[in-house]
Amino acid sequence: MTSPLSLPPRPPQPRPARMSWAAFLTPVVMAAVMWLITRSPYALAFAALGPIGAVISLVEARRGGGRESKAARAERAAELDLLRERIDAAHDDERRMLERRAPGTAAALASVAGAALWKASGDPVVRLGTGVVRSALALSGDAREVDEQELQRRAGRLEAAPVLASPGEGVAVCGHPVLARAYARALLVQLYAAHPPGALGAPDVADPAGYALGEWDWLAGLPHADAPATAAAAVRIGLFPEARAVPPGYRALVTVTAPGTARVEQYGAEAPLEASVVPELVSREQAERFAAELGRRAAGLGLGAAARSLPTEVSFADLPPAGGRGLAANLGRTLRGVHGVDLVTDGPHAVVAGVTGSGKSELLVTWVAGMVAGRGVDEVVVLLVDFKGGTAFRPLERLPHCVGVITDLAHGEAARALSSLAAELRHREAELARLGVRDVAEARGALPRLVIVVDEFAAMIDAFPDFGPLFIDIAARGRALGVHLILATQRPAGVMRDALVANCPLRLSLRVQSAADSRWVVGSDSASLISASTPGRCVIAIDGAETAVQIARTDDADIAALVDAAAAGPAPRRPWLDPLPPVLTRAQLPAAGPEVIGLVDLPDEQRQDAVRFALSETPLVVSGAARSGKSSLLRLIARASGLETVQVGAERESAWDAVEAAAERCDAPFGAEARVLLAIDDADAVVARLGDDYAAVWCERLARVLRDGPAAGVHAVVSVQRASGALRSVLELARETVLLRQATRQDHLLAGAPAELFDEAMPAGGGVWRGRRVQFLAPELRLESAPPAAEPPHEVPLVPGPGEMSVVVTRSPARVISRARALGLPAERIVDLCRPPLPGEPVPESLLADTVQGLLLVGDPDAWLGRWGLLAALRPRHPLVFVGCDASDVRAVARSRVLPPPLAPGSGACWLVAPDGRTRRCTLQAA
Repeated sequence: MTSPLSLPPRPPQPRPARMSWAAFLTPVVMAAVMWLITRSPYALAFAALGPIGAVISLVEARRGGGRESKAARAERAAELDLLRERIDAAHDDERRMLERRAPGTAAALASVAGAALWKASGDPVVRLGTGVVRSALALSGDAREVDEQELQRRAGRLEAAPVLASPGEGVAVCGHPVLARAYARALLVQLYAAHPPGALGAPDVADPAGYALGEWDWLAGLPHADAPATAAAAVRIGLFPEARAVPPGYRALVTVTAPGTARVEQYGAEAPLEASVVPELVSREQAERFAAELGRRAAGLGLGAAARSLPTEVSFADLPPAGGRGLAANLGRTLRGVHGVDLVTDGPHAVVAGVTGSGKSELLVTWVAGMVAGRGVDEVVVLLVDFKGGTAFRPLERLPHCVGVITDLAHGEAARALSSLAAELRHREAELARLGVRDVAEARGALPRLVIVVDEFAAMIDAFPDFGPLFIDIAARGRALGVHLILATQRPAGVMRDALVANCPLRLSLRVQSAADSRWVVGSDSASLISASTPGRCVIAIDGAETAVQIARTDDADIAALVDAAAAGPAPRRPWLDPLPPVLTRAQLPAAGPEVIGLVDLPDEQRQDAVRFALSETPLVVSGAARSGKSSLLRLIARASGLETVQVGAERESAWDAVEAAAERCDAPFGAEARVLLAIDDADAVVARLGDDYAAVWCERLARVLRDGPAAGVHAVVSVQRASGALRSVLELARETVLLRQATRQDHLLAGAPAELFDEAMPAGGGVWRGRRVQFLAPELRLESAPPAAEPPHEVPLVPGPGEMSVVVTRSPARVISRARALGLPAERIVDLCRPPLPGEPVPESLLADTVQGLLLVGDPDAWLGRWGLLAALRPRHPLVFVGCDASDVRAVARSRVLPPPLAPGSGACWLVAPDGRTRRCTLQAA
């Protein structure tokens, strides 16, 4: 839309210069006052200064006003000149817009052989000629002066502009029959060059005499004559000898008075400002050539009558191999026979469009089959990407040329694909540099061409936007590197960036939803006019030249024949490796040594390598959710280490003992003692079972093992589901961390793993190590082993033998005494410290020297703490047995800061504090 313009504001009128009476009279009055005071005649001379100064000021004021007025007029003239330029520029834009709507007859005749054929959209219009029309430009402002009025008239007139009319509302042509028919032919040429068959109906020309003379026979050659009109617009043109013979119903009336002169009477707001226009004329011979050429173009595109002549079914077996040094492939048949394309010479990249059901997947399968037919894997390999579920390319997987099929990338596979394809480009660059050539065509077969075929490219870009820059890079550098793209989608407009499309000159479009989609792909509406009843019908555009092709169908027998015909030889190098297997066996490993425990995925290097365990990587933490393979990995590492292994499960007694022993070993100098591997499974579960006091001590000892263990010959491997609290800070001492499947994405990210490698469905044994995806060996039966049990408790007799003394601390003295008496211990040999001695009974201290018969001393913690002297006398010679007590009782009575080892609930175990201060588990026996 043209922006409105306005007249510049007029400069203000200058005020007329006036005599200043104050300046005139002031010197006169002052001279008179001075004469009265001084009586000097010279004072009267000052009176003359007033008139002289006033006159001079008046003259200068008039001169200054003239200068300002002249400058204002010059400034306004410059503003008007600038306004004229803006008007002319706006008129040029408006004129170009009208010319785009109706380029005229000369442009229509030229478009038949070029790419501009059938490009119009919207309601049809014709160009009646070139003349003066009303401009849409508005020039606001109060035009009082002549130049202002001239500018307003100039703004409203658009000269040398197309005069447009709608042929559906009727165009009547008057004048000499020769001129009138030549003019009508020009209008029809414009219309049928702009609109394809099916978008414009057959013309309705009222000229009975002309039909009798054969003047309109050329209309039968138009492809629009018998094309199915899906959204056809009417064309009504009548020829009459004079204006008064024109019946009602024609909106526009054109009288051709001479070969270069005509008058237009157009009713309504669109009427030209001046009736005179310059018309265009077309001879009968020009019209016949025009119709014949349109027929040939329509036949090539399968439009009009040709649409019913193209075959509806073509078999791949009926197409001969294309052959050649490039990537030529026969795709189907046209009216002229077999038709093919060469991705190297016509490409190097291609765009394929087509809605669901149009035959897009069949086209891609046929194209790939045609390219590999008669070519070895040293000439071409194909990487297939299918975002429709993986079924479209299933027939092609058997081809030896197929180096990978990627389907609906998920989790870390998108980043893996990016790395693999980027690595392939680097590999090809390095190989060309090594060969000293610039192009794969000069490599003499050292590098096969790689064709990447993507079905549903738009879906892939929506899911993984990072693929956009990679494909732009491939499109830019692919020709020299021998990497070619075939990108298929339902609606490419708005999905493919200009930088990508600019390198895809080969365009193929099956049926699409709209004319806009068709124009975006092949440059015309022809693909939108394909019937849904003819799947496989395709418009192929190469450098603007369009051809309609019925694409061949390729079945399993055709693919089998290609597989059988392929020459035997080494498998091609694969730019895309299959993902790591979900279950990895030792037979799948590149090396079979016991130190090899898995495979690591290296897509940026296009390989998968063995994962080896080394003791230098300990202490090692294995983190993973339930059933992620933690226990199996610990057993696998134990076998790979070749060391004696202390395996610890979640049972708290054995876990305490193992870590305590390892910590004690860290305190002692490491000498000839053999190295050991301490494997702790589910350390977080151990901490939860130990309770707060024991957990703190256990974590402290584990930290000492992780920090000082390797130097002392203790190599620790710890597995957890989720570390928190004190355990988290302890595990930070580990040198390496293996992340198996985590429970949530948040846990995965908090553990420091790359986000793209998170996979909630990661198989057992799969994980991330050093930022890489790894898969560890599946467990073998011979690797299964049970963790060692805790140290067996020491047996302590409840009934002391001759010369012995049993010292028991218990919160239930009566129960212990009752059990002892039930075992046959006489009452006189039992000393209950919880009651005072009866009259005549000796005090317990006096019994220390008489142990011939054996005594049992029983008391609760408070009773023992009340008899410090007795306790001090007993400790150096007799062990203390704690039954039914807690750790605080042991610490208080034994005066020790060391926590006793934990006791399993319900085990019946007790604590035994030896005279040397060591605490161990024990059980009370009968004798």
